[in-house]
Amino acid sequence: MRQHYGWIILAGVVVALSGCLSTLPTHLDVSGPLPATLPPLAQTLRAATAPTLPTPVQSPFVPSITSTATVAIIVTTPEPATVIPPTPTLAPVPTLVLPTLPALSNEERWRFQQLNRQIFPEPRLYSTKRSQLYWYDPVNQQSVLLGVINGEFIAQATFTFRENGQLALEVPYEINRSYGLSALSPAVIERIRAAGFTDWIETFVFLTSDVQPK
Repeated sequence: MRQHYGWIILAGVVVALSGCLSTLPTHLDVSGPLPATLPPLAQTLRAATAPTLPTPVQSPFVPSITSTATVAIIVTTPEPATVIPPTPTLAPVPTLVLPTLPALSNEERWRFQQLNRQIFPEPRLYSTKRSQLYWYDPVNQQSVLLGVINGEFIAQATFTFRENGQLALEVPYEINRSYGLSALSPAVIERIRAAGFTDWIETFVFLTSDVQPK
């Protein structure tokens, strides 16, 4: 818009100068001095044709916005160390020491089953109508039935059998020959051999009403 006004002003100046130039004499006496009141034409034209610079428009004050960048500082907090609770100290348990039992022989194991064993001064003769003859296996620690006897037999001691508390007579027995028991099973013979016996073993009968001294 200001440039438009400038061109209008410039056109007016040109028109005015044209009028002035028309009134000037066509032939000038260049030998004489030029009028001092008239400005030089070139200076006038230069002034007329000089572009009019637009007046800078003062823009309203706009406060500058300073952008403040907020820098997020990430502080890595280390994880707390795992605290392992101390292992409670236990009082030492006293070691239970069991007494070491002496190893028993097969005969000692058999004797252990005979409570209050009383040896006869001499072997005694007894008779029975029907009695069961037993042998104690010291290896397997159990009583083994050998068979049933009747008639007379010899006893050399009396005792109380630990397992059942019954009174019994100790009877010597020759394997597969005494008291008519001559056909013991091979399994029983094998157990007798495993216990270390070959010919004679100590057997027993329970002292009942069927057993009578002679």
